[in-house]
Parts: sequence; C-alpha cells; structure tokens
Amino acid sequence: MSLRASDQGERRALTVIHLGRSAALSRFAQQMAVASKTLANTSLDFIVADGTELATELETIGVPVTRIRTFSHLTPWHLARYFPAARKMIAQHVAETRPKAVVTLMPHIWSPLIAPGIKRSGVLYATIVHDAAPHPGDWTAWVTRWLLRDASIADVAITLSRTVADQLASSGVIDPARIVRIFHPDLHPSAAPEPRSLATDRPFRILFFGRIMAYKGLPLLIEATEMLRNEGVAVSLGVAGQGDLGASRRPLDALSAEVINRWIPDQEAPELLARYDAMVCSHIEASQSGVAALAFGHGMPVVALPVGGVAEQVVDAKTGVLARHVSARGLADAVKRLITDKGLYDGICRHLASTQSDRSMLRFLAVLERAVTPEGPQPRQHAPSA
Repeated sequence: MSLRASDQGERRALTVIHLGRSAALSRFAQQMAVASKTLANTSLDFIVADGTELATELETIGVPVTRIRTFSHLTPWHLARYFPAARKMIAQHVAETRPKAVVTLMPHIWSPLIAPGIKRSGVLYATIVHDAAPHPGDWTAWVTRWLLRDASIADVAITLSRTVADQLASSGVIDPARIVRIFHPDLHPSAAPEPRSLATDRPFRILFFGRIMAYKGLPLLIEATEMLRNEGVAVSLGVAGQGDLGASRRPLDALSAEVINRWIPDQEAPELLARYDAMVCSHIEASQSGVAALAFGHGMPVVALPVGGVAEQVVDAKTGVLARHVSARGLADAVKRLITDKGLYDGICRHLASTQSDRSMLRFLAVLERAVTPEGPQPRQHAPSA
C-alpha cells in the first residue's frame, strides 16, 4: 500500500515505476535501490508488479514498495482485467506522496494510459526509452510504436544512448528539446571483482549471454569462432540464454560449445561470467546493451560489432574491442586482436576497474535526478486521457 508524505518524515525525491517482468530491468531497478540507500539527499520509492522477485528484493533492501497487480498473459481479457484498479492506485499514490518526479524505467503496455493520470497531479513525468524502433526478429516489436506514445506524453524522454536519442528525435514522436540522453550504468555483482588478466594456459573463453534473438547475431559469432579455430587460434565458446537455437544448435555442438539454453537467474550470473574471459555482443542491430553493462560490472571486456548504441558503450581498447566492420570476419579479427595484441586484454581490464565510478549507478542516479527535478525541465500541461 502507498505511504502518505506525512508518514515518511520527508518527501521522497523520485517514484520509479517498473511494471514489467524483464530480468534485465529488474536487475537495473534492484541496483538503483541499493545505490539510493547510500545517498543522503536522494530517496526512491518503487511501484512494481506484484508477484515478482523484484518486489520482494526491493522490500528486503528497505525501500518503499507499492505492489500493483498486472497480468501474466497477453490477451484482451488479461490486459483489461486489472488495469482500472492499477491506474487508480498509481494516481492515488502520486497524489499522496507528491514526489519530485515519476520515472518509468521501461514503458509497459499500460504506460501510455497511466501517464495522463500522473500528469494531472502536476508532477513531472519521465520515461526511459530503450528502443525507438523495433528490433528485427523480436516478437515484442509489434508493440514498440504503442509504447512510444508514453514518450509523446512525458515531460522528459530519457535515452541511454545517442543512437536511440537520434532515432527518437527523427521519429517526430517527441519534441527533441524534451529528450535527455544519459548513459547505461554498469550492473555489478554484490562484491566488486578483482581485475582480470589474460590466461595463457588454456583456450580463450568467449561468451554470448542473454535472450537468443535474430538481431543478436549468434550465427555470426558461431562463424567467427569457426574461423578462429581454423586459423589455429585457441578459443572456446559459451552460449547462455533463453530462446530457440534453431539451426545454430548443430554447429554449436560441432564446436563443443557450452550451451545453457534457459533463462539465467541473477544469482547464477557472477559464477558464469567468471568462467569466461570476454563477452561478445554480436548484435547486427542494437539500441544499447544491458549485457555489455553487465560484463563491465564484472570487469569483463566486451567484443562487439560497430552497430547502434553498443558501439557507444564499447570504446575500442578502453572497455573492449570494436570490430572494424559488421561481419563474421570482422568479429573474428576483433577477438583475435584481444587475444594476441600484447597488453591489450590486461590494459582493458585495468581501465574498467579504474573507471567504475564513471559508469556507476550512483552517477546514473545523480544525472537522472538533475534531468527530472524542478531545477531542470518543468511539467507540461497534462495530455488528454488516451
């Protein structure tokens, strides 16, 4: 249930909404909550879907949580069943607590219908836009255009990469003056890892991590690994994530790749990433990558193709190696360079360790607060109800 402002002793700075069930965004929200506990002048409260691990984790961390009943199936009946109560509960919560701003971490299918009620309270409303265009092969792509309506209503549309900011500005969905670009923070394990060093007594281990979707380019990575093996480069491949492997299963077997074809819980990720030397983001199209942020948080270099926001996150020879062109050959050459260029791997690992604060969740929260507090953008006249 919501807490009134008088029950808190002080007004909360930000209300954060995350009604989805994405593991990556749940990890993001959890780390926001942890970071907020160390800030003297900034506090967060969360509105999240009931029945999720995230709700329980946030309560354990000690931040105020309002649980909202959502749905588990994308049918008209399930979409509509709990919506009126959810919209009313959120509007009441905002009216009672009067935060400086409300921030949606990732638009939910209900978000464009909930946002007008938040704005009627006079509180600034911001939404984080992760994708301004559908990803090829992503079955959820059909809903992207609907979710962008949330950005059109918002006082501030926040992006985590220049790529998405530019796409959003050119789409005509929102006035470019209301777009604020910040950055994707690192996603850390509970304990900071020791800086890595290049192992020379075994094959170099590369990892594909996350949902298996067409735009993530797993076939290119398989072809690149085959090239490296044929050239005598000792490399082993791991694939961990949920999705249909399809035609990739046979060549993965031929490469003796480690395949964990399921959803990977947060508690398994640190041990898994520790077994590998580098993350490979073989995306052929991308907005930005939570997987790259996860790798950086674990002190792990990233090899990536030069596409979208991933090419902004992976700074060549600083946070990883960026391929020179989008192809299996380009990917293979980038992996080979990371292995063979003297001092490159260890130098990247030292750089990741020494620049953690630049990509930290603490810095992200500070930048986010400046973007949405009254000293920054002001609430616009609320949009009419959708």
